[in-house]
Amino acid sequence: MVVAEVVVVGSCMTDLVSFTTRLPKAGETIHGHKFFTGFGGKGANQCVQAARLGAKTSMICKVGKDSFGNDYIENFKKNGIPTEFVSQTEDAATGTASIMVNSEGTYQGIS
Repeated sequence: MVVAEVVVVGSCMTDLVSFTTRLPKAGETIHGHKFFTGFGGKGANQCVQAARLGAKTSMICKVGKDSFGNDYIENFKKNGIPTEFVSQTEDAATGTASIMVNSEGTYQGIS
């Protein structure tokens, strides 16, 4: 059994981040110049940062039984966060957020 100093109940989102020179107008398609995926979700971010600062953490959440969910579980393990309260489901996909960032750093997200 894990004894945690910080227990977080929250979301785990996979961020799909595109960098563009400007944000698109409604209905417009523009080309990006950089793309990456990252780990997001306010709850998961708090848990990971607390672990990186040295706290014994535990995360309570559910992710999809998909590649994003599998990656999320591995990310928790890499950050020293026990996964005994992280479950996977086939009934829903892991949450994603599409985020566009322009050259000034302004962003627009859809989740």
